[in-house]
Amino acid sequence: MNRLFQLLGGVLLCGLLSCSNADAVKNTYAAIEKTDTCKLDMNNTYEVYIPQRNNDLKKLPLLVIIDSHGGGKFALEKFKEAANQFSAVLIASNLVKNNYGGYQEAIQTLIADARQKYPIGETVFMTGFSGGARMVLGYALNHQVDGLIMCGALANPDQIKLLSCPLISISGMDDFNFMETAQYLFQEQSIPDKLKIELINASHSWPDHQVLANALGFLRFSCKASVIPPQSKSQIKMYCQHQQSKIDSLKQSGDFLKAALLARNMASTEPFSDKTFASTYEAIKTNTEYISQMNRLEKYLNYEISVRQQYTDAFQTKDTLWWKNEIRTIEEKIKTEQDSYLKDTYLRIKAFWGIASYSLCNQAVKGKNAEVLNKILSIYRMLEPENPDMFYFSAFPYFWKKNNEATYSMLNKALEAGYTNMGQLERNFPESITASLF
Repeated sequence: MNRLFQLLGGVLLCGLLSCSNADAVKNTYAAIEKTDTCKLDMNNTYEVYIPQRNNDLKKLPLLVIIDSHGGGKFALEKFKEAANQFSAVLIASNLVKNNYGGYQEAIQTLIADARQKYPIGETVFMTGFSGGARMVLGYALNHQVDGLIMCGALANPDQIKLLSCPLISISGMDDFNFMETAQYLFQEQSIPDKLKIELINASHSWPDHQVLANALGFLRFSCKASVIPPQSKSQIKMYCQHQQSKIDSLKQSGDFLKAALLARNMASTEPFSDKTFASTYEAIKTNTEYISQMNRLEKYLNYEISVRQQYTDAFQTKDTLWWKNEIRTIEEKIKTEQDSYLKDTYLRIKAFWGIASYSLCNQAVKGKNAEVLNKILSIYRMLEPENPDMFYFSAFPYFWKKNNEATYSMLNKALEAGYTNMGQLERNFPESITASLF
């Protein structure tokens, strides 16, 4: 009899566990990842990621991601950890990219389409890299947005004043656009309250997934929108502990400027603002190593500003041999320089040469000036021998000479190297050349 009751009890227990597991499954929505298309514009495609969630989270905040090259899938991967940690729906555009006309309308269509299909609430965060950062800024200046994360580019003070939302700037100290961030570093009173700055070493590329997750967490916890799902005190406490640990780690490694900015971000923002972060920030500012770093940074930035115009002129006045020696000299300094701030300066100078090469090639193409284009290309090839834009521009001298075979070869190299602006390519070259490229 006892044996029978044990068996019946086991069966009942299994049944209860099964029901419990069934309820757990029933109450949890599986993660979703897919490519979708806007109903009102079949060309406006986007990547979607919705993390696993409980059914008590009916609506989630939205994070709109704009990559400068329209790389929706690539950019989405960068934020999946953030979405899992902080419960947000991700949509990343495959259409909007550098030089895309009507980007604000395209983004608006994208958001409206996603809202109709997915569990998205009223809260909208936006992020972009480089040209994508400038586009989300432009959109936020004209639409309701609850927070921005700008990577690899930053707004000017007048634009920040017009924003109705907080702005997190993530800037590489070796990024050629670092000058846009540096203007806010030397006078504390010049940093707008809305602006939070984080410095990294990522050259000109998307930051890593942990940095991006940290930024989304900052927006989620500090967002004042009443419709956003509330965060528990324990979650906020854990986030603050993580930030303090990160600040301590930066101090121990000697990165006092980065540590100071993180401490300031936390000390100046609710619900993080407490005496701990404020005292940490004030202590770092009086540290002799921090003062030394700021002095060196100011010195090297002034040097960089002074040589940029000289190098711009050198594209017109100096020959290929001079540039070959100059490139070799800078590359050697990058390899051997022990002062990280000065090394970053050399990296920014070299990156500036690349951007200047692109701009000057573009001007020469518009003016159909083969002589100038060939001269700039000779420098561009030495600087960035695998750059897809360099291969793209290299096709024009052959095209102007009606050498279709060589034109096709260069365009094919551009595509193999990662060139993605198909619309531009199709506008500038006839179908007889482009048809077999795709």
